[in-house]
Amino acid sequence: MNPILSLFLTISLILLPVFSRFCSAEQGIYLTEDIQLRVADSFLDEGEYYRAVTEYKRFTILFPGSPKGEYALFRTGMAFYLGDEQGDALRAFEALADRYPDSPYQLPARYFAGISLWKSKDHTGAAEAFDLIVRSAPGSPFAPRALAARALVELDRDEPAAAAAVLRRFIADYPDHPENSRIREALALLGQYEELPRKSEFLAGFLSAILPGAGYIYAGRYGDGITSFLVNALFIAGTVTAVTNDWYPAAGITGGIGLPFYLGNIYGSANAARKWNRNIRREMRARIAAVLDGVIDEKGIPPMTSPGDVPPP
Repeated sequence: MNPILSLFLTISLILLPVFSRFCSAEQGIYLTEDIQLRVADSFLDEGEYYRAVTEYKRFTILFPGSPKGEYALFRTGMAFYLGDEQGDALRAFEALADRYPDSPYQLPARYFAGISLWKSKDHTGAAEAFDLIVRSAPGSPFAPRALAARALVELDRDEPAAAAAVLRRFIADYPDHPENSRIREALALLGQYEELPRKSEFLAGFLSAILPGAGYIYAGRYGDGITSFLVNALFIAGTVTAVTNDWYPAAGITGGIGLPFYLGNIYGSANAARKWNRNIRREMRARIAAVLDGVIDEKGIPPMTSPGDVPPP
């Protein structure tokens, strides 16, 4: 081999690792704020919520003084929210409020914080969050959404009249809102909700006390009613037969064993009536929520074409 060529190859092999490290370092220089946010946003858009959180946190570490930090923090909260980690979502939104009090993302963060509180069954906190949005930003697109969500909060409290009042306020305050037809449909369903029949828990228990299983039948649990009647009839018949034949020890045994079944039949019938009431209201609540879902848009992220954009009105 030519000595000069051999020397050249030897030098190349020695310097190759150096050049590789240099090139890698050069590639790292091009990791900009926008690129890092695009990576995080792409994971969020694809439903990879936990990976999105990781990338947003990486952004805050790599670019701690960036003016786009408020965007990254808001989107971190949204990633937690969409991933159903409501506690972490609330902490992210609260951090946004503390660090960036004048941020354009404050309003959407407050709205989704209210939704997170609602999903966490904190109805009082959710109601306060939605009321604050309506009072402080009545002209924003989040105010009517907050009113619709507020109505469902009242319905979850089993206050249909209060929910209807909130929806009537929606129509009065936003007469030209494109979703007013949904609001009117929900109002009609709320009228039906208030008129839903109820099963009396007392009556169910009383009926089963007189005739075991009758309370279950009244509550629509026919199979349980028949079973309860047969079981209790068996113990009652056994006890009566034992007493009639002076078999008092046997009567004590059958009566003692049968008594819990008899009392359980009374309690179970009352509980069946309670569940009937709850289920029929749950079904109507689901219908109302389905109508209002297009207004509330629990899963809708405010449209932003680039970091720093403010949600359009």
